[in-house]
Amino acid sequence: RDAQMLATGSSDQTVRLWDLQGNRLAVFEGHQDSVTSVSFSPDGRMLATTAVWDYTVRLWDLQGNQLAVLRGHQGSVTGVRFSRDGQMLATASKDNTVRLWDLQGKQLALLKGHQDSVNSVSFSRDSKTLATASKDNTVRLWDFQGNQLALLKGHQDSVNSVSFSRDSKTLATASEDNTVRLWDFQGNQLALLRGHQDPINIVRFSRDGKTLATASEDNTVRLWDFQGNQLAVLRGHQNSVHSLSFTPNGKMLATASPEHTVRLWDLQGNQLALLRGHQGSLYSLSFSPDGKMLATASHDKTARLWDLQGNQLALFQGHQDSVNSVSFSPDGQMLATASGDNTVRLWDLQGNQLALFQEYQHWVHSVRFSSDGKMLVPASWQDTPTLWPVEDLGEMLARGCNLLEDYFVENFEALESLSSCQDSVDKVAVAPGLVKQGETLAKEGDIDGAIAKFQKAKEWNPDIELEPEKKAKQLAAPAKVKQGKQLAKEGELTKALSLYKQAQQLDLNLEIDANSWNNLCWFGSLHGYAADVMDACEKAVAKAPKYKGYQDSRGLARALTGDTAGAISDFQAFLDWTRNDKSKAKRQKWIDDLRAGKNPFTEEVLEGLLEE
Repeated sequence: RDAQMLATGSSDQTVRLWDLQGNRLAVFEGHQDSVTSVSFSPDGRMLATTAVWDYTVRLWDLQGNQLAVLRGHQGSVTGVRFSRDGQMLATASKDNTVRLWDLQGKQLALLKGHQDSVNSVSFSRDSKTLATASKDNTVRLWDFQGNQLALLKGHQDSVNSVSFSRDSKTLATASEDNTVRLWDFQGNQLALLRGHQDPINIVRFSRDGKTLATASEDNTVRLWDFQGNQLAVLRGHQNSVHSLSFTPNGKMLATASPEHTVRLWDLQGNQLALLRGHQGSLYSLSFSPDGKMLATASHDKTARLWDLQGNQLALFQGHQDSVNSVSFSPDGQMLATASGDNTVRLWDLQGNQLALFQEYQHWVHSVRFSSDGKMLVPASWQDTPTLWPVEDLGEMLARGCNLLEDYFVENFEALESLSSCQDSVDKVAVAPGLVKQGETLAKEGDIDGAIAKFQKAKEWNPDIELEPEKKAKQLAAPAKVKQGKQLAKEGELTKALSLYKQAQQLDLNLEIDANSWNNLCWFGSLHGYAADVMDACEKAVAKAPKYKGYQDSRGLARALTGDTAGAISDFQAFLDWTRNDKSKAKRQKWIDDLRAGKNPFTEEVLEGLLEE
């Protein structure tokens, strides 16, 4: 239901799976006749397909592996439905029966009672009741043991479509007698909807359960409330309307006609968009689970993807016959197509074919996924229903990601860039790498980047003991001092002073050592900023009073700012402390010059000190 894949069925006997860019992911071949229906299971891990004359439904996984063949029908399979929980499958047939199956292909129940072909089958949303509509003019309600619960009589001709309301309290039926009827589960008729001038092909409840839509041979679609009042007539099609679908939010409706067009409508009957491009009749419509895209299947051997403004997003080509059914996987990761070429195909979003289902001898007219997404159910008119196992994209990715787990431990950047692998590997093992990367970023001054890495590390391993923002700032502060020291040496004192200040603001408990303060004092004085760095000089001396080298630096700053007595005192302290004769002689000369009122720190002397 994340709308990442689309399935199409075609009269070229194939089902195909596509991504939303029109790239084919898989081809399912095996049907020997036209594939007329393709459907994903509710969780997107399985596909069900049906074909025209082979009497079968087949279940597939998304790699093209056949899971099960549903054998038993003596006539063409006209409909396939998964139960809402994905644990059961119902198939309707021209042999006048409906059969219930588990996903291993075992028949659970045979529903007998109809006197003619069963046209439609539907599970209630609470998965407690099954409704079947027949050419014998009746609708029947059943439990899952095959017991008939109610017989709905009233229609004067074949019942083409049956649909449950969202609350599973009301049933709508559409008939060749030009009417729609609403029923309760006891078989009582609640409303009779008249207005169509020709047989009604399909009836659907909106997702919000407030509106009923009917499509007819009279070229119109009509919207109704639950009391049977007509709300709107959707006019525009030049031919019978035999396919319709509500968006998930129930605010829009798509309709298809043999005139090669699809139309989008609001619930007031206004046409919002006209989708042109197909060169043949439209057979199937499917909205993406997020309701932002529409997939269409056509007699022109293609499926197409559209946005809701009517722009074609992708063209799916490859089937050798009509595409009879198209279906999104519930998780939106795949597209399945069923075709008159007897195949079902699956596709990912990058254009890679995932699987080819090719066991059918006849048309595959539908394909559906099981609700848990693990199986695929194609249906054919004559072949036996077949189940096919599905490994979804997540499972395939997980296997690949697990193979890379050791690599990710040493190359955590690769895991960060592969979001699809982050749920598959041992992120606890990789988290220390993120911490290390965050530390590097913090020391480089990228505090925001460091915080992000630390947060991700804690997400991957909650037991890591660190506060992301505090940790980043604590690491960044010394780095700024280090930068400041280098800038001071290069004469960029304004920037250096700013970095020292930033460091103290980042970490209020930061202890800048005496050497760092002395660096600022010494080089600041030599570059002409003695007054600006005097505070740094005092801090260096205060932090290491026994190390007279820092007093020597302060002496330079004092001399350059006019504090002769203070300078002489500092130089004398250094002279008495050092054992370096050369340094002793130099300081003695400075002291003598200062006492004589001379300036010992000429430009030449300062440059010489910088080069030391």
